[in-house]
Parts: sequence; C-alpha cells; structure tokens
Amino acid sequence: MVVYAVVDDNTLSDIRISGQGCSISQSSASLMSGAVKGKSLPEVRDLIRTFKAMMSIHEARLGDGEADDPVALDPESLGELAALQGVVKFPVRIKCATLSWNTLAQTLDEVSAQAQAGPGDLNEPAENAG
Repeated sequence: MVVYAVVDDNTLSDIRISGQGCSISQSSASLMSGAVKGKSLPEVRDLIRTFKAMMSIHEARLGDGEADDPVALDPESLGELAALQGVVKFPVRIKCATLSWNTLAQTLDEVSAQAQAGPGDLNEPAENAG
C-alpha cells in the first residue's frame, strides 16, 4: 500500500492511496482517506490513535480476561469508521484494517522529519507491505 499525502500549513490537504489488498484493507483505506482529508496533522494523529485503539480493544480483552475496557471509545466520534469495529471479532483481519493507518502514520513521521531537516519535497509516498 502506498500513501501519497499533500501537507499544506500543517493540514493534510490531499491524500491518495494506491495498492492491492483484501476488501477490509481497501475499505479501511477508503474510509480513512475521507476521514482525514482537510484535517490538521494533530487531528489526523488523534484519529489514527483512536482508530487503532478501537482495533486493539479485542486484544486487550484477551489479555487477562477482565471485563473492564482499557480504552473508552465513543463509536459515534468515529463516524463511518465505526463500521469497521466488527473486524475486532476476527483477530487475523485486524492487520488488514490497520495497514493503511500504519502507512499514513509512517507518512506523517516522514513529513515531520523532512520538515525539521529543511525544505524539500514533502509529498513523497510512504509504502508499507503488510
């Protein structure tokens, strides 16, 4: 999966995703691009954390058998992304749903590193094979 991001004034002004994968990875990538486009980079990072927390709830519940939920999530705050919540019932598919999110996080890390290093092309794609 390849993520192309255009960052202007600390805002993700455009995002393009290219790659092949299962229906879960493709739908997650599509929903992600719609959810993050036009948001500030801190908002995008918060959304990445929230989505990945939703995807890890199942793993946390498997840990020690306690019923307490370690992360309080409001599915309504995720909008259409909440539709992917059912993926947590299938642990082997969680990586499918988070692939594009991890690639976007990597892209933002690269953009931040380039911005700190000085002027240059901030629109380089990040690629993640999962």
